[in-house]
Amino acid sequence: MKLAVIADDLTGALDTGIKFAGGSTQVQVWAGGLPGEHARSADVLVVDGELRHSSPEQAYRDCFDIVRRVLDAGAERLYIKTDSALRGNIGPMFQAALDASGWEFAAFVPAFPQMDRITRKGIHYNGGVPIHESVFGKDPFEPVRSSQVADLFRGLKVETRLFEKGDSSTPMTGRPTVGIFDAESREDLDRIAEKLKKAGMFQLLGGCAGFASRLSGPLGLEQDVRSLAPDERPLLVLCGSLNPISKDQLAFGESRGGIRLSLDSTQLVPEYVNGPEGERLIDRIENAMESGRDILLDTAGPMGENQENNRRETVAQALGALMFRLLHSSHIEAYQPMVIGGDTLMGLIHHLPASQLSPLAEPVPGVVLSQIQVGDGRTRTLLSKSGGFGKKELFSQLHEALARGVARGPFQG
Repeated sequence: MKLAVIADDLTGALDTGIKFAGGSTQVQVWAGGLPGEHARSADVLVVDGELRHSSPEQAYRDCFDIVRRVLDAGAERLYIKTDSALRGNIGPMFQAALDASGWEFAAFVPAFPQMDRITRKGIHYNGGVPIHESVFGKDPFEPVRSSQVADLFRGLKVETRLFEKGDSSTPMTGRPTVGIFDAESREDLDRIAEKLKKAGMFQLLGGCAGFASRLSGPLGLEQDVRSLAPDERPLLVLCGSLNPISKDQLAFGESRGGIRLSLDSTQLVPEYVNGPEGERLIDRIENAMESGRDILLDTAGPMGENQENNRRETVAQALGALMFRLLHSSHIEAYQPMVIGGDTLMGLIHHLPASQLSPLAEPVPGVVLSQIQVGDGRTRTLLSKSGGFGKKELFSQLHEALARGVARGPFQG
């Protein structure tokens, strides 16, 4: 196993796993826990630890256990997949990886230049704005409080060292250290990977899908050039994210002819979805699907502003149950299903017979097309993305890409 990736949520696991897919490279994505024994056969193993919303202490313990498991399974290197907006338990995950592996240096490259998220002098930016002043500072569940990357490690046992752009010094060890690397372009990411490999510091890496997308070459992984068959089906989108970026995408999709159905708080419990009212909701959605237009399902905005963790989990379970039922609808063959938001995607996975997903392609940056098992030996393709990714025209971009026939593996562009 050349690489094991540990992600804190499922959309992150998929949008990182797809960066390594293609050719003869075997990529396995495991949702929500420790991988099974046959994960040893993977070239790249991606484990979603569901650590984003855990307490720091629980995230440390769970990440520690996963690191031990994948190293015992033969992983040569580790990649700590982090949120590109610096949300989640990033510091505890790195601490756990260093402690569990016994390695002394971890390279953290949080930039995602393809998404206009860069790191300059140790400060993380989104669209030219310090990340805590951007839309991510207003996240209703987990607002980003600081744009200083080093603040993620405050109070932990690891030291941090900043490597600014152009710093040619070699990372040194002596005690557990997280090196924070500035990057503003894909070329910067390539130079960092080359520098770390030459210095023999290529064992424990971390960052979002941006840095991961530049590692296939240094790792010697084969990429594919085959394309999937063109697909002109409309989209069936289920959005559980409250991120304004996703809400803008839904609004734009509606303005271009999509049918938008917003679910209120009474509909966002599993008992509703699985009861008689849920049957009527399914009928309403299926009637809309007969139009052949995009169907855009989301949660009514004001409902979720002050949700606690248990409420968020209940909503994710309800939305997952809804999509599971729609995947078995007689109308689904005419649609390409899509889920927005990691919690919602995990809510769906809990209803599926297998927690393993196979990433196939990345039609547009940040959106992954995967194959899932839905039961009775049947499989379907599913699009997924994080709530904070993409332009408002995302659905139009997806239609154009899928109609052309997208290349297997990561986005080609």
